Amino acid sequence: MKSAKVIELVAAHDIFFALAHSGVCAAFSRESNKRICFLNVSPDEVIRSLFYITVSVYASDNFSSLKCRSTRIECVELFSVTVYTKGETRCRFPLFVSKYLKWPGFVEFDDVNGKVLTYSAQDSIYRVFDLKNYTLLYSISDKHVQEIKIRLLIFNRAQSHVPLKILSIEDGTVLKDFNHFIVCHAELKEVSRTEFMTPSAFIFLYENQLFLTFRNRTVAVWNFCGELVTSFEDHLLWHPDCNANNICITSDPNLVNCFSGWRCLRKR
Repeated sequence: MKSAKVIELVAAHDIFFALAHSGVCAAFSRESNKRICFLNVSPDEVIRSLFYITVSVYASDNFSSLKCRSTRIECVELFSVTVYTKGETRCRFPLFVSKYLKWPGFVEFDDVNGKVLTYSAQDSIYRVFDLKNYTLLYSISDKHVQEIKIRLLIFNRAQSHVPLKILSIEDGTVLKDFNHFIVCHAELKEVSRTEFMTPSAFIFLYENQLFLTFRNRTVAVWNFCGELVTSFEDHLLWHPDCNANNICITSDPNLVNCFSGWRCLRKR
């Protein structure tokens, strides 16, 4: 019940949802700015991510399992502010219930392509779902996959190359299978620690051969040679804890949109 900073805001129709750092999520009316209800269904539920789907952990299993849930917008206004009844369960739909999303498993959202990626560490299977109806599109089962970027599979590094596969985003069909050869010329590029502090999150802009770094409340752009390209010295981000859940990229990698603060407007 303690106050906590808001880390995520999502608007849908005439309702907006606010997720606090404490894991409490609430719905508010955009007409009256009054709170409608809490989305937490039990006192021990901690909501970690909000993207039209709530991703939660629970104290009952030591916060080790991710539970995903979809809530009907038309049912939100019917919810009591503090009391949840059995009748309200018809408005909430558990998602990916047959998949074991225990740590270090994860859930990622690709809003540009309308896909959800899950990883089950227990069986080493990646699964891609349609964000519109949450149907399973395809699965990827390969223990040699080191990293996945929705449609790009990065395999364990070989001696002279890194195996890569490019998949169809819709059905997982392999579009291209190739090796990225590693060219070593015995030259090591070292960036001073005072220039490159360990960031809390990365975003790679492959088409531009650049990457963004987020540290505390600052954003910087670097090239692949370790050189600083751009820094945003004229403003600071609103929240210092940047992570993959509250950073989004659009289909146009040449534009960067940053929120340096929230301003609430009330009707008079």
